[in-house]
Amino acid sequence: MSRTAALATPPAHRGPLVVQPLRKRHCAECRRGPLPLVVVEGGVPRCLDCADLGHLVFLPRGDTALTRRAREESGLSAVVVRFERRRGRYERQGVLVEEAGLARAEERCLADAE
Repeated sequence: MSRTAALATPPAHRGPLVVQPLRKRHCAECRRGPLPLVVVEGGVPRCLDCADLGHLVFLPRGDTALTRRAREESGLSAVVVRFERRRGRYERQGVLVEEAGLARAEERCLADAE
């Protein structure tokens, strides 16, 4: 395996991995598209609804405490990555979490701020 191929593989993770594709992608199951986020399972892109992740909301990177708490409060979460051509690797863009878990995490962050 070449060095560039090793760098171009998504990082190891727990749970589902969601990719922001660089090119327009369509769901292999329902044929919807182009999709802003896809779940790649078995080398085949699927939309969030077909992968049973459509109920999750996107939390962009930046606020570490909120992200950590939202993942703790949410029963299901997924990491969102995008391939960075310039650096030749996948970079984390944020997480998908349940809306109720995000609301509880925001309340906990506000309580700590006071």
